[in-house]
Amino acid sequence: MTDVREATDDLLAEKPALESDLREVLAVDERTDNWTFDEVPLDSGTFGELVSRDIVVKDGDEYEIADPDAVRASLDGEETDSESDLGEGPSLPSVSLPSVSRVEAGALAGALAFVALMRAYVFPSVFRGEYVVLPSNDPYYYRYWVERLAAEATGVFDFSVLSGLPAEVAKGEPLMVATLWWLTNLLGGADAAGWVLALYPVVSALVVAALTYALVVRLTGDRRVALAAVVLLAVIPAFAYRTGLGFADHHAFDYPWLVLTALSLVWLADVVREDLSDTRRWLAAGVLGVAVAGQVLAWDASPIIIGALGVYVAVRVAADVRDDRSPLVASAPILAGLALASVLSHLAHAGFGWHTDMVAYSPALMLVGVLVVSLFGEAVRQMDMPGFVLGTGEVAGALTGLVLLQTFLPAYASKLSGRVSFLLFKSGPAETQSMFAGGPSGVLVGPILELGFAWILAVPMLVLASWRAYRRQRRGWLVVCTYGWYFLVLATFQRRFVGELTPFAAVLAGYGFVAFVAKLDLTSSPVLDARTDAGGRSETTPSLELPDRGTVTALVVLLLLVSSAGTVQTAVRHEQVKIVDDKFRSSVAMDAYSEQQELEYPDNYVLTKWGRNRMYNYFVNGEAKSYRFAERHYEPFLESRSPKAQYQKLRDKVGFVVTTDLDVPRVPKDSNYARLHQRRGSAGRGASGSGHYRMMYENNDGSVKAFALVPGARVYGNATSGQTVTISKQVEVDGKSFTYRRKVESNPYGVFSTTVPYAGAYSVEGATMTVPKDAPETGGNVKWHDRTGVAHWPFEKVSDGTAYDAVGGHSATLRGSVDTVKGPNGRAISFDGKNASATANLSAPSRFTVSMWVKSTRSGSTKDREYQLLLKSKNGNFVALSPYGVVSVRVPGVATSNVRAGRVPSGTWTYLAVAYNGTHQNIYVNGQLPHATNRKWNSRLGRATAVRKRLPCQERTRF
Repeated sequence: MTDVREATDDLLAEKPALESDLREVLAVDERTDNWTFDEVPLDSGTFGELVSRDIVVKDGDEYEIADPDAVRASLDGEETDSESDLGEGPSLPSVSLPSVSRVEAGALAGALAFVALMRAYVFPSVFRGEYVVLPSNDPYYYRYWVERLAAEATGVFDFSVLSGLPAEVAKGEPLMVATLWWLTNLLGGADAAGWVLALYPVVSALVVAALTYALVVRLTGDRRVALAAVVLLAVIPAFAYRTGLGFADHHAFDYPWLVLTALSLVWLADVVREDLSDTRRWLAAGVLGVAVAGQVLAWDASPIIIGALGVYVAVRVAADVRDDRSPLVASAPILAGLALASVLSHLAHAGFGWHTDMVAYSPALMLVGVLVVSLFGEAVRQMDMPGFVLGTGEVAGALTGLVLLQTFLPAYASKLSGRVSFLLFKSGPAETQSMFAGGPSGVLVGPILELGFAWILAVPMLVLASWRAYRRQRRGWLVVCTYGWYFLVLATFQRRFVGELTPFAAVLAGYGFVAFVAKLDLTSSPVLDARTDAGGRSETTPSLELPDRGTVTALVVLLLLVSSAGTVQTAVRHEQVKIVDDKFRSSVAMDAYSEQQELEYPDNYVLTKWGRNRMYNYFVNGEAKSYRFAERHYEPFLESRSPKAQYQKLRDKVGFVVTTDLDVPRVPKDSNYARLHQRRGSAGRGASGSGHYRMMYENNDGSVKAFALVPGARVYGNATSGQTVTISKQVEVDGKSFTYRRKVESNPYGVFSTTVPYAGAYSVEGATMTVPKDAPETGGNVKWHDRTGVAHWPFEKVSDGTAYDAVGGHSATLRGSVDTVKGPNGRAISFDGKNASATANLSAPSRFTVSMWVKSTRSGSTKDREYQLLLKSKNGNFVALSPYGVVSVRVPGVATSNVRAGRVPSGTWTYLAVAYNGTHQNIYVNGQLPHATNRKWNSRLGRATAVRKRLPCQERTRF
């Protein structure tokens, strides 16, 4: 710098009139990298003077100023760094606020207000009366944990909860949840969580916008570019919806740390040895350390985010070596910042248990990497080796580092590899798709859908600014361009990273917009670097002033044109993620039903499509921790052809099911989806109805329906053998009426049975049958004939492995080797003594009698524990013959030991009965009462199974 400065000083001392010419040449040099003689307003004599003094140098067929900083310093009368620092020790930082005019302050306030408006206009969809309805699905995960921690904490300063965070939070987004918890407690406790989570994304957007403004001003000194960047940032869809009102995802918490990191790097971009005595550089290094630590503690995928810093350092070191600048000196403040980040991350990891080792020590790993690259670059520079040596060495060093990591820290390497694969290559939700997904049209349209027309402005600027930044020592722009390329590559893999790309795209698009406006002669051209005079005002960049009315009109039209795609797509994204009224109302209806029935989790769990599952469960049962159960079971439930089997599978885990319109070409008519969503659980299109799903909500157009899972009332009656019986009822839900019907065929005994989910009057073949109010919830039986008993299997009607019930329609399934034989009064069944059984599903009343005819071919055994099992339920064995034919009874769920009485002789039909009246159980053998004992019944018999596993036995059963 000294030689060019001296040459310029000498020239101006000799020819002061050339000052204006020099400023003209300097302005041209700022606007373009290289230029020709015809592009500068100088005569050949003056131009030759500049060339002869090496102020202007030739670069191929074009020219450039050898050292623009030195020429500007001479024109402005500034001291060089070496002159100003001569003989001085470390200086104290100069703390002063930048000079901002009223116009600039008003313009910035307006731009920030526009940012807030584009996020907060969805207020009515978030704040609905007493409810705070956050959009999308994941925000309810964070709301769940924030409310839980707020309820556990004793006050604002009860930081003990931070060391006891659940593993899902501690290893996921601990700093975000901790921050939101603290704010929630500060503002009133768990009841304030909804408001805090709703507002925090908007606050985050404003912080990012302010930091982006500061970043651009630091880079260019041009507040026009800064304002344009903020306005475009407001309408970039990928950023706007992720920082929209209520969208309390982790992304909104990540963005401020990212932009603060980039701003710190811009402050540290041009560090030379003399700057190491400037305390402000070290303060910037401290800010960098806090920003990197915040980024790391904010998200468990942070190592891939801070990777952009490492790429920037690698590129900057290469530029330093090319320009003969010390890479080690330039990296010193960055190393200090990373050291601070490593300490902070370690303290959080060791003190609170936050994050895994892989995440917590990623700043330390980055510190080592930056140090190695800087030392290697310094060695290449000192030995004056060619640039390709450094590039080759950086690539080789990166590969060597991976090998060493795999060799000495294999567990760490495996976790890192797995996390990178998950973030970049996992397919599934929309955010895991590429920004360019969708074939050829996706390459063109995809980025516009994510970034609006800012994409069209940003891409050319990214290419141009990258080339200028590297060629012309624009290290501040090198930060923006490196981060831009880095996140563009990540977004190519998964669009979840488009949000991280957005601030840098906004900076580039803002510059491109002002440059485009300048081409239309509506303003002067922007410059890449901020160059200020002694008064702090840029001479090459005009101050921000109010334009005339015509210019304002033109600017508004152009801004509307550039922001149009982003504004429209932002509105589309807000609409896509909001919770529509019908789905919210269905959750309110299920919550009211849950309270009415006094259901507790998981009996009131809501099974839905995973994309809204957390929302439903938050409002119905307060549990929004995971949607994995819904992800695994919802689609199989809809596809199933057996609603009864699905009920039996889910009844202890699910309380409600929500169905919505599906955009599919064909739906099987007997699928659960068709039965429930299309026919409301009623019979139709050749498929029987569903008896365990009570519809409790339906929106106006029928696109959203909610069903409660109930045991259902079991109704049975008699008709002609083989007759199809129709049972129907008018049901009203939310003011809409429909006919619910079941169709069932009577069995060979003329008995029909089915299950219905609604109480009230039913029409049965022209007659009326009434189901009591509580029968569907309790699984009660409703008999519609005069036959006695609950179930009776005479075994006269047995076919295709099924024994029919002559009373209740409980068909028994025969398994194993079962034959029909002659019994004492008609037919009987004979078991093979191995694994044969007859199984029926029924629930016993609280008082019951079960009786059967039994004939055993053997009643004696030499083995003390040789039992002949006659009857069992899901709760355990019920009736058996103990050794030598003694009757053994233990009512399942009541007795802990067997009661033995009477004896069944071998080879003779014996009538055996067991009666239980709630307090006593009695055993009858051929009508005689040999024994009785008091027991209290507190369980249902459940599924009754007549089975003979060891000894051959024949029986007839009545229940």
